[in-house]
Amino acid sequence: MRITILLNHNNRSWIIEKMAERLARELVLLGCEATVSGSIDPSSDLVHHMSWAFANSPTTQPSTMMITHLDDHFKFMQIKTTLETNVAVGICMSNDTRQQLILRGSPASQLVAIGPAHDGAMSPRRIVIGLTTRLYPDGRKGEHLLVGLASTFDLSAFEFRIFGKGWDHVIPILERAGAAVVYAGESDDFQADYQAIQRAVPLFDYYLYLGMDEGSLGTLDALMAGVKTIVTPQGFHLDLPHGITHAVTSVEDLKQVFTEIARPMQQRRDGVSGLTWAHYARQHLLLWQTLLNGHPASQAPIGPPAIGEDQSRALAKLESVRDQTLSRNSFHPRRMLSALSHLPLLQGLRKILDKLLRKKC
Repeated sequence: MRITILLNHNNRSWIIEKMAERLARELVLLGCEATVSGSIDPSSDLVHHMSWAFANSPTTQPSTMMITHLDDHFKFMQIKTTLETNVAVGICMSNDTRQQLILRGSPASQLVAIGPAHDGAMSPRRIVIGLTTRLYPDGRKGEHLLVGLASTFDLSAFEFRIFGKGWDHVIPILERAGAAVVYAGESDDFQADYQAIQRAVPLFDYYLYLGMDEGSLGTLDALMAGVKTIVTPQGFHLDLPHGITHAVTSVEDLKQVFTEIARPMQQRRDGVSGLTWAHYARQHLLLWQTLLNGHPASQAPIGPPAIGEDQSRALAKLESVRDQTLSRNSFHPRRMLSALSHLPLLQGLRKILDKLLRKKC
């Protein structure tokens, strides 16, 4: 299949050009001939407009267009007209947008939804666990619990920032479990050490204290900095309103807490892990193959799952806000000019009005 990915010069050098380049790259890997261009190759089997806003003329080949950023009434009307005259299928970035277009008169049979993709280039910041505790030969600070955790638990989602001497034998165990460790230790100037702690504590995600000896003054510093705590439920810790976020007294407690605090981050990552550019390109290719084989877009096995009942209720609550936003945007002079710019007969008038607005600004 030979595909022209049509990119208007107004969409170059930013997100839409990136999307076009990623789509073309993956289509080539799938065996297609795909070119990003500002003009149509007459030998193309299909033309894909990277922006609906510039799909102003019919093509001799079947064509599709990406649809996104619909925030005034003019845009909804333009897409409806474009689907009726120039383009076979509009590819929405979400089921929400597809549904909104259908509600405002665009034909459902010409609309599909293919969710966006990402580069997979982002890595999460590790969850920062802070400790401001000296260790002693008798183990009174409960470090054996942390050692026990590290012996059976993957700590690669965590970074430990440790202040206080005596941790040299524990740090390698944490690192072998996958954790990153920043160890400040102590100097001969306890005032300077405490100033360093004061700077560091607000950057902790959690403050950790495992001793069973009344409590840690570091807990007070952490709470004053608004930091969540993982501490033993004893001593003055028990007297602190909202002072204990997670209470721990055993290795099993620590495993449960570390699992719990790492889970949301992993769930967020898992939720988008499949949204690759390869998947994005395959979805487009399945749609285009369906069209070129003479079948309606609705038969293409693509798109995110249909909007569920919970999502429908949430969207219903947003309808009044959405309508207010669309109406407010539609009456902005710049939006009116933008609408005019897509009507060939009125483009000359649009240029005159644009000059007048620039003078006023």
